[in-house]
Formats: sequence, C-alpha cells, structure tokens
Amino acid sequence: MKRLLLCFFMATALVSAPLALDSDGMGELSNSQIEQNAESLHPGALYILAGRLLEEGKGQEAANWMYAGQLRYRFMLEAGNDPMGQEMLQFNALSEQIGRPVNEYIAGDVDEWLAAMDWALAWDQANDNGVTSKLDYADELERVRSGLEDLRAKVEASRETIPQEREANGLENR
Repeated sequence: MKRLLLCFFMATALVSAPLALDSDGMGELSNSQIEQNAESLHPGALYILAGRLLEEGKGQEAANWMYAGQLRYRFMLEAGNDPMGQEMLQFNALSEQIGRPVNEYIAGDVDEWLAAMDWALAWDQANDNGVTSKLDYADELERVRSGLEDLRAKVEASRETIPQEREANGLENR
C-alpha cells in the first residue's frame, strides 16, 4: 500500500510540478530573463532554463544551470523552506523530468561534467540568493555545497571507469 501511495504522489508531482512553476509566471520568462534574474528566482526556474537549453542542443549550459538549480533547491529544502512538503515533491519531479536527461547527457564527457559542477559552485558563491538567506542558513548552505563537492570528487575519482559503465548501460560517451 505504501508503494502504491508513493507512486501516486510521484505521478501527481510529475504532472503538477511544471504547472505549479508556470502559475508563478516563471514558465513565461525568456531564457535571458531567467539568466539575468537567476539569483532572485525560485530554483525551479533554473531547472526550466536547463530543460530549454538541453532541447536547444546546449548541453553544457543546461548542465551548468541544472546543477545551480539543484544546489539552490537543496539549500532551500535544507533550510526548512518547505513546511507542507510540496517543494520536495516539485524538486523530485524536476529532478526526474529535467535533471535525469541533463545528467545522462553531461556524464557522457567527464571533463564537461566536472566543469558543470565547478560552474554551479562558482556561480552560487558569486551570487546572492534572494530565496534563502546565505547568512541565516550558513551551516545548511555549507552542507549542501559539500554534497556537490563530494559528488564532484567521486566523479573525478571514477573518471576512468565512468565511460565503461555508461557503455555497459547503453549510454553514449562523447
């Protein structure tokens, strides 16, 4: 029964996440408007941008923004900005709908994958966060940033085996 309910909630989130973001008007913003206002927008907008860029064939840029969005979204959640649990559902839906295809693309070149994570960490460091205070939640921010830095270190340590694993799973290496 728990599995059935979980499947139902995930399916609902997958359908409603883009609608919830569009109800905030983020879906109507152009790519350049999202980029220019990224520091003050909900992290879901960065996922929207990443999805658009991937569709346009701009995989590296898509990965840059997806990781920036993921970092900001995880930080927002870690800081407790989700009293009703809706943000977690939306984050999971965006991670599946947009994050998975972006990750499948970017992991096809380990150097580009590492560069995307580096870009996101640098962008986040250099830009204010208009959604979640970096000062009020400094410990939470450090935990989230450390998580992405740990992922980066694992990718770097596995750089020789990643192409073989992808090939075995039928994924493209670039």
